Amino acid sequence: MNLFRPIVLGIIQGATEFLPVSSSGHLVILPAIFKWQEPTLSFTMSLHMGTFLSVLVYYFKDVINLFKGFFAMFKKLKTPEELFYLKLFWLLLVAFIPAALVGVFLKSRVETTFSDPHLVSYFFLFTAFILFLASINFRKHRETLQKASFKHAITIGLMQIFSLFPGVSRSGMTISGGVFSGLKREDAARFSFLLSIPTIFGAGIFELKDALNVSVSQATGKEIFIGFLFSFIVGFISIKFFFALIKKTKFYIFALYCLVLALIGLFFI
Repeated sequence: MNLFRPIVLGIIQGATEFLPVSSSGHLVILPAIFKWQEPTLSFTMSLHMGTFLSVLVYYFKDVINLFKGFFAMFKKLKTPEELFYLKLFWLLLVAFIPAALVGVFLKSRVETTFSDPHLVSYFFLFTAFILFLASINFRKHRETLQKASFKHAITIGLMQIFSLFPGVSRSGMTISGGVFSGLKREDAARFSFLLSIPTIFGAGIFELKDALNVSVSQATGKEIFIGFLFSFIVGFISIKFFFALIKKTKFYIFALYCLVLALIGLFFI
């Protein structure tokens, strides 16, 4: 792998991790289109760690407040802010658990899909379908994150299970899950991005042993660092970009994009 490829793949990871278009699917489809060697596990993990750091930095204040809210559980008197972040902490934990459990037990089956661009293309079709449904406003009244309940968290958590497969967007599934359960789209997006912190970190820790294995760690240190750096920078920018975009853009635009990418993968690879 020359330095051009880690730069391109880092930009792709950063630009697509938080948009509802599946970063993992792009990392399968695009190398197949350009006849590039499949990215190694260690390199792919460095890209995910780059976007993990970007969302951690962007939401650093929220992360600190979540910890403060958790420890406030042991206080008799809590401020309204502490009560909000304490509730949000438990909601995020509930939403995190389903995909974490399924990921542990179905790890080997999920991994086989990363080597099949055509199967990933079908997953892109599934993402397009869900995003299209999420673009339809079935509800007149929607809740803010302040009024989110375990019903919202469970729905989002169950939807995140689908995103274990490449081509199924994690942010697309979780934001759609929030919308389906009655949250405002901006609040569903904020919850989704906060949920990505334990999700990406947990997946990275889970894969660390394999990534350090010599048999799969063929990328050079320079390539890993370049991919990580560009993934972090572009990921941070894309979070800010997404919140401006989500207020103006219907989800069916992203659905059409996933549909086009799926057709390219099915007919041109």
